[in-house]
Amino acid sequence: MAEIILPTQKVTASHLSPKNLIIFSKPKVGKTSLLAQLEDCLIIDLEDGSDYVDALKLKASSWEEIKAIGKAIKEANFPYKYIAVDTITALETIALPYAELLYSRTPMGKKCRWELRMGYHLQSHQLFGS
Repeated sequence: MAEIILPTQKVTASHLSPKNLIIFSKPKVGKTSLLAQLEDCLIIDLEDGSDYVDALKLKASSWEEIKAIGKAIKEANFPYKYIAVDTITALETIALPYAELLYSRTPMGKKCRWELRMGYHLQSHQLFGS
């Protein structure tokens, strides 16, 4: 293994803007406030955490609302420099029932015992009318 040489000065950036960025920290330390300071950043608020910041923001609480926001962004020819999903944990919770429904329609997914999967399958039938 090569010897590790610790930096003693700042290393010059190789890019001006990250293509993808995950901001991870404990609750209530200012992640949403940081996002609100980014110029031209749309915050898609999935947990009602943006009420206290001035920002370009939309709230969503369902998969249908998230899809509608995506469609509106596309129809407006992607008007934002950045789009932030706040939080990715809430996005996973919202998307999981739909993802499991789609998987259940595949050959492999049809073999799963969905009724044993913490109620997601039953919930997805109610949410998406399948």
